Amino acid sequence: MVNRPHKHVAFKRKLVFAMLMSLVTVNIVSLSILLMHRVPTALLLEKWLTSISVAWPIVFVSILIIAPHLLRLTEYLIKEPA
Repeated sequence: MVNRPHKHVAFKRKLVFAMLMSLVTVNIVSLSILLMHRVPTALLLEKWLTSISVAWPIVFVSILIIAPHLLRLTEYLIKEPA
């Protein structure tokens, strides 16, 4: 029973990390693509919000699912010296 609160906090941290990382990533990529395609300034905010609303849930779920596997792979590929 002692470990239960720690697991709850760890889960919250994973969720918050995935939310923040996905939000930052989606904003950077969406804005970069829109600017690269020279979207008119008058339409930029609307297009940006639309692209974020589509991409953010996808990236959020992807980070939740894929990040643990990538962390394990990283641990396997880069081992601490003995």
